[in-house]
Amino acid sequence: MNKTNLTMRKLSLLLPLAILAFGSVVVNSQETSSPNHYTQSVTREVLANGYPTQDQKQILELVRYTIAPRTKLPIHTHPGMQIERVEAGTLTYKVLEGEAKITKANGTELILQAGETIQLTVGDSLVEPARMVHYGENQTDSLVILLSASLFDANQPKAILINPQNR
Repeated sequence: MNKTNLTMRKLSLLLPLAILAFGSVVVNSQETSSPNHYTQSVTREVLANGYPTQDQKQILELVRYTIAPRTKLPIHTHPGMQIERVEAGTLTYKVLEGEAKITKANGTELILQAGETIQLTVGDSLVEPARMVHYGENQTDSLVILLSASLFDANQPKAILINPQNR
């Protein structure tokens, strides 16, 4: 085997490992030992954050989420209110318990009840109250980009996973 073929063979063995190592991004900022730790093909970029009160019990964040094509997020809740706006792509969004307020890009408002699913597109927004059980999914071949503001309990994970078998 010549040097070029040997180098190509090494690269072909390393490429899948590099994809595995860098293709999954931690969505939840908790330690890896946390039972709520999970990875998906999602990036979570904190654009700004701060504590609204001196006791630092809550954190206010502005975040950009980028969801890769064909990615389904796990069923989860949040430890506070979160609002989001679709900046790019189409997000399939399902409420399992509770309800979410949806505002379509044309100004139409609706309440998404438990068991209902909606397609959210550019300009659509939603309000997720604390502890509402839901998930999102990018069923397309394009990225989904969400701009999100949240007011969460600072001592809780950003997303609390729900085991569907325990529901």
